[in-house]
Amino acid sequence: MRFTPARLRAPLASLHEHRFVTFAVLTDTIGAGLTLPLTIVYFTITTDVSLAVIGVLSTVASLVALPIGLVGGVLTDRFGARASMVLNNLLSAAGFTLYLSAHDPVVIFAAIFLANASERLYWTSWTAYVHDLAAGRPFERWFAFLEATKAAALGAGAIVAAVTLAHGHQDGLRWLVLANVVTSVAAAVVFATQRTGHRAPQAAAPTGAGPADASGLLRAFVADRSMRLIALGQFLIGPAMLLPNVAFAVLFIERWGVSPAVAPVQFAIATGLCALFQTSVTRWVAGRRRGTLIALGAVLTAATTAPLIVLPPLHGPAAWSYVVVVAVVLAAADMISLPAANAVMAAAPHPRIRGRAIGVFQTASSIGMALFPLTLGLLDSRMPWLLWLIATGVFLGAAWAWHGAVRDLPQRVQGTEPTDIDG
Repeated sequence: MRFTPARLRAPLASLHEHRFVTFAVLTDTIGAGLTLPLTIVYFTITTDVSLAVIGVLSTVASLVALPIGLVGGVLTDRFGARASMVLNNLLSAAGFTLYLSAHDPVVIFAAIFLANASERLYWTSWTAYVHDLAAGRPFERWFAFLEATKAAALGAGAIVAAVTLAHGHQDGLRWLVLANVVTSVAAAVVFATQRTGHRAPQAAAPTGAGPADASGLLRAFVADRSMRLIALGQFLIGPAMLLPNVAFAVLFIERWGVSPAVAPVQFAIATGLCALFQTSVTRWVAGRRRGTLIALGAVLTAATTAPLIVLPPLHGPAAWSYVVVVAVVLAAADMISLPAANAVMAAAPHPRIRGRAIGVFQTASSIGMALFPLTLGLLDSRMPWLLWLIATGVFLGAAWAWHGAVRDLPQRVQGTEPTDIDG
């Protein structure tokens, strides 16, 4: 490794030191990529249930699964992040196993619910797990490396799924689902055998932590202005997750007449850029205030919706140019802000309630995502620009909330030194 370029040493060291965790992440995420486009399409192809009913079942199952993020926080604090990572993979395997036998609305609902419950539990436990993996070292370095790994795996799985979907054969779809079941179980086994993420006997409290009992810590968490602002920031930035595949997809396809391939193209650009540049971007921004980085990510997201307030419908090369620009800007926003945001969510709360705190933050984001589709009807109104005005205001509000939250946190949470990220 002596002659390896400096910018590659940290990722290679990360891969060697935690090669089994990296394998689990690769395995699990490739499986997720295989089934990413299948949630509704799968049931429309393999069952006789109407699209309208499937849509209702999907919406209700997603809403019912929202509290699982909070339950996952309790489980993470009680049993450790490793146990939650194992459980979320087993839930995913159970949900997609039901996909294979789902022919009526009840089983379809159960399958979608378990898959969504797994997703909610994943986002609560993953941030805590990476925090444990970092073991006191800079969170962003490890998060960036694993996010780049996940992006590459997700993209690979999505490509395989796209090829299979192009043929539209039911057997091919079922093989994709079965593959995801197998990868989920394999990842659960690997996570279960690792020492990272176990529950510490007594988590050390930060200096000046205040109350030591769990109920007192939770009351202090609720009363803390920074914690409330983080939750608000997560709620407001949540809809950004739906921009490429929902809001922008509807606009580009239905209003601008762009090919339906626009959604996969945007996804490919985002995952490709993350896989290639996430670790480099994290190193470039090292030393900046985390609050500034998170706010910048939210402002960049707002920059993709603000022009649509006044922009007339585009067509042809002009439309595709906007599609590409939007994909690049959203990818940059994620690469700049996500490591910092997850670092803050893991480091800011008291260690004894870290899991529950992350559960609150991630559930706030999920609620924002669940509510955002209610505004899509504005595209069919006389004032379609109002949708983009609301979205822009929401994302700028997220920038304000996050910046204000981090500004009042201890210095150790506000940022790291550049040498820490490179070390």
